[in-house]
Amino acid sequence: MICPKRTSELLDLHLAPFKDKDPAWEVGVSKIAGRGVVATRSLKRGEIIFRDSPLLIGLAAHEEDALNACSVCLKMLPDTRFMCRQGCGLPVCSLCAKKKQHKSDCDLFKSWAPNEPDVANSVIIRLLCVARAINLSKEQRDLIYCLQANLDNNHRTEVRNAAKCFKHFPTDKKLIEIMNRTVAVLRTNGFDKTTDRTNDNQEFNYRALYPLFGVVNHDCIPNAYYTFEDKTNTMLVRAAVDIPAGFEVTTTYTKLFAGNIARHLFLKMKKGFTCKCSRCSDPTEKGAFISGLYCRDTNCTGLVVPEISGLPHPNWNCLECKQKSTHAQMMKSQDFASGAINAKANSNSLRTLVQYLNEKSDSFIPSSNYVVVDAKMSVLQRLQVGREDCSEELANNTRLRYSRDITQVMDKLGLGDSLLRTQLEELLRREEERRAKRLAAEEAAKQQQQKLAEADKLLEAALAKDQADQADQHQDQVGTSAGTADPGTAPAPLPAAAELA
Repeated sequence: MICPKRTSELLDLHLAPFKDKDPAWEVGVSKIAGRGVVATRSLKRGEIIFRDSPLLIGLAAHEEDALNACSVCLKMLPDTRFMCRQGCGLPVCSLCAKKKQHKSDCDLFKSWAPNEPDVANSVIIRLLCVARAINLSKEQRDLIYCLQANLDNNHRTEVRNAAKCFKHFPTDKKLIEIMNRTVAVLRTNGFDKTTDRTNDNQEFNYRALYPLFGVVNHDCIPNAYYTFEDKTNTMLVRAAVDIPAGFEVTTTYTKLFAGNIARHLFLKMKKGFTCKCSRCSDPTEKGAFISGLYCRDTNCTGLVVPEISGLPHPNWNCLECKQKSTHAQMMKSQDFASGAINAKANSNSLRTLVQYLNEKSDSFIPSSNYVVVDAKMSVLQRLQVGREDCSEELANNTRLRYSRDITQVMDKLGLGDSLLRTQLEELLRREEERRAKRLAAEEAAKQQQQKLAEADKLLEAALAKDQADQADQHQDQVGTSAGTADPGTAPAPLPAAAELA
């Protein structure tokens, strides 16, 4: 293990531009793995722990990516005429073509003679982030060598493949070693176009190495999260919860809502270690039951969870009836549920997916299972763009319900502040305000209807009274007319029949 003191000295040189005279962190011995970043004082939730700048940064340039982005400022360029005219094989904008950084990159790659300098090649563009390590200072290269590197059999593959794209690729063993080591460090500690927000951090579309953050160890329930400043790509690492002095600062390398088995496999295969955090040691995952499935016994209502064995295919135990099941048996249930929900997700009908999640999925898979949580996350992301074929009422109710559901899962896991939580809480706030306004409007309309109904009753009563008064007045007038006749005068006799004849 590289001495934490030497690592700290090199990090201080790297972070000197930030001029932090009283840092809240130090590199020390870690209980998790080797060394880590430790809080030197108590940190409040939301407080900035440290800033970090990229030692190396470049375009990720995966095969499926658009390659018309400037290799210096990283901004998108027009679809045509974006390659450097000097023959280095790199895309560059007209402003950055005159900058010192591009001159250094261009001179290096021109000396290697790209096979097709006028054609954008993802292998060449992706290699740039690695090749820039060659022109770093001795202290900066020493810092790279201070960082953890997973030196498996594949870490040399990238440089070996890139060599085929140049006519005069270097054969100097020292240069090849620098690039291979850089690849290994990037794979272990770097960023490579992370666009999945379910790891609780901000999207990052580039390949980069942040040295101080590279020393931060993993925990499946991290106590810190990060964001980036758009113009400078400076990383800000904040406390997700209150962190006491002397406690290690941790981040997460995995998706938050992946189950124990999936996280174990990812960390073992991609990062080369086995996590033994409190969540990984609990088959129920803090009572969140992210991996939970229904018991295969139809007479049992219990949940089945995988054993904590460290094996890729562990047995599963029912928490209610204690029945054991094999991994293959439970994966049939999991695969069936995943297939059913994904079919609805791919049906191009958001309303169908929402109704399926609300009314049917709970009959064959628990609502806590990561497949359901991921589906709800997908629904919320689609609703951010538009409500598609959902009614306004269904869209509003779904935003409110799913935001609450996912927040509850995060609470059970013990997760603190994060971009995802902020997003969900903001969504909840807006939907609750909208619902409160709608209810207030409905209540106001109801009260208005009541007032109108009362006014109608009063009007009817007034009309009835007026009619009654008029009737009484008319009766009085009739009575008065009858009373004015002479009571002593007899009525005239009818004429006799003879007279009529």
